[in-house]
This record gives sequence, C-alpha cells and structure tokens, in this order.
Amino acid sequence: MNEIKILTKSKLDKIKNNPESSGLAYELYGKSKNILDYTDKEISEMAFGIYLHKKTLLVDGDYFICLNDVIKIECELYDVSYIQKPTLETWKDNSCNAISNIRTFYIKDYFLITNNNKDPNFNRHKITRYLTRIGFLRHGRGKFRGYFSISNDYKTIQNGLFPKDLYHPIKRYINGLFFYDDYKISDFEVISSIKFIAH
Repeated sequence: MNEIKILTKSKLDKIKNNPESSGLAYELYGKSKNILDYTDKEISEMAFGIYLHKKTLLVDGDYFICLNDVIKIECELYDVSYIQKPTLETWKDNSCNAISNIRTFYIKDYFLITNNNKDPNFNRHKITRYLTRIGFLRHGRGKFRGYFSISNDYKTIQNGLFPKDLYHPIKRYINGLFFYDDYKISDFEVISSIKFIAH
C-alpha cells in the first residue's frame, strides 16, 4: 500500500465542518454518507480523487472511472535528456538511447484505457493531473516547459519493453494503491518514437 500525503489540519477541519461544499464525492463512492466516519487519511485520499472503497478515481476531465474497468495504461513520452550528449555516430546506431545514458524522461501524458463497449470513443482517460497532484510527476523546465519529468533512477528496461521508471507511478499509485498488487494492470505501452536499448 502506498501512502498519500495527509492534508493540513486546517484543510481537514474545513472539509469536516462543511462537507457539503467540499467537492468530495464520498456519498457516491465512499463507504459512508457521513464525513465524520472517515479518517484523516481517507479524507486526504478523497481530496486527491481517490476512492479506494469502490476502486474509483477522479480523472483529469473531472469525472470518475472504476479502475476495475481498466485494461491498459499508456504513457506518451515527449523526449529525454542524456548523460552523454548524442553524436552523429551514436544517433546513427541509436546507442545514445541506451537506458544507462538517459538522464530524465519528459512525459506529455498518462492515460488509463477502459473497455467501453457502449462508447468505444470514450475509453481513454487522462491521469496526468492526478499523478502531478500526488507529487509523483514534476513540471519540466526550460525547453521542456509544459511537460513533466521523471528521473531515470532504475536505468533498467522492464519486461524488455519499456523503462522501469515510466511504469513506477502506475505500479505505486494505481496498482499498489487500489489493488495491493503492483502488477495488477500490466498491459503498459510507452508511445514514443524513441527506441531504448537495454544496457
């Protein structure tokens, strides 16, 4: 289980004293219709859009989805920065994209993909704001302004397919948090023109 930061006492008191104006959907997706039945931890989770009782998450378009319906997760990778700057030769053989040479990943968005037979055009749900609000994604700077950064700490390719660090927020804040299983949703795709080399 991964912990979400607890709101300050003043914010918690404001929610408890005026639950009807808090914006929380605990009556719909929580365990009780009485805000006083929730711990500070549970109220904090709901403030971030997390409703563990019904495995429901508030996504970026300000609507809720049930995580039991998620069949795949996508990460749109915009660019990377390098430890050793690419040369013409390393561009040609793609050795500049060895996972050990990547300093930082710059993300455009993360999406949860659901199986929606009723409306197949409504099955891609952005969660970039969620991952930013809980403190996992950081805003890029300089030429990467408008994107989000993740450090390449693991320097490892997972399953021979994608950088382990890009799957980490899904492992912790989707799978681990909602399902107590780090690999519950394991169909993960990085959408990028960059082809990483696993060394």
